[in-house]
Amino acid sequence: MLHAGRRNGRLFCLAVCWAVAAIQAIAQGPALTTVSEVHYRGRDRAMARVTNPASIAQQQSGIDDGVRSLVHHVKSPLARTSADCENGALAVVTDGATAGWTGKYRTWGDFLPGGAADIFPGDALNVNVPSWAALFQAIVSEVQISCDDLFGEHSLYEIQFAAAVTEKFAFEFDSAVLANVLTAAALSILTPITNTQVGTTVLPDLTAAAVTLVSSTTASLDAGIAPPAGGGIECRWSDLGWGPANDQNLAGRFTTQTFTLPRLAKVQNYFLRQFDASVPPKYSRYSTALHIDYPY
Repeated sequence: MLHAGRRNGRLFCLAVCWAVAAIQAIAQGPALTTVSEVHYRGRDRAMARVTNPASIAQQQSGIDDGVRSLVHHVKSPLARTSADCENGALAVVTDGATAGWTGKYRTWGDFLPGGAADIFPGDALNVNVPSWAALFQAIVSEVQISCDDLFGEHSLYEIQFAAAVTEKFAFEFDSAVLANVLTAAALSILTPITNTQVGTTVLPDLTAAAVTLVSSTTASLDAGIAPPAGGGIECRWSDLGWGPANDQNLAGRFTTQTFTLPRLAKVQNYFLRQFDASVPPKYSRYSTALHIDYPY
């Protein structure tokens, strides 16, 4: 009989422990028939470049072209994607050009703005004070109520509000050095867009795409939605080179929602984006990755 304190006994215990650990790892991992959905971050820095043509035109005078530029790093809320950077840049070039109004309004509860039954922090408040040329939508930041007329059951409301562009509601930025943020390669692919184009330069991502059938030589895919009119679904072997000018890693472009592609290995990856018929075509902002690890 082997003893755990002896050399052979320790080896036997080690083998048993390793086997138990392997069985537990297999049991805890996904089954072979399980479809797992994950989100991943690709390469490169999240960034955006937004201009305000109307503001530029207002600043033009003589040899002054009206362009005022700055580079900001979005500190709060964190900009995790290029879409977040676009929204931060939009706040600078549009809201940043207007005054950040704040104010206070006192009234009896019977005469709340808009005939409201009550008012709470976070509510929207339309402000129109012609004597101050103030016409904007504010956000209620604080409400204080005092019972000044107990006999008549009337309360006095003091409402503090601020426009969404004020410091307490706006994005928080850090200064950034252009050379540390934008390399020559990054500048070559960072296309400027206007403030009216934010959110309209890309198509929705294919979040509902799925693998529907796998054989030893092919895989059937479903994009999850029908392709845009005149556009299609672009599928690539790797997540790069998107666009009609590059066919090097192209698996195929399809005008149908479902299609079949060759399966070249036991472990196979497919990357999908949709595109439309515009010139140049618009694509999904992010790729959808479909991963197959299935025996032949």
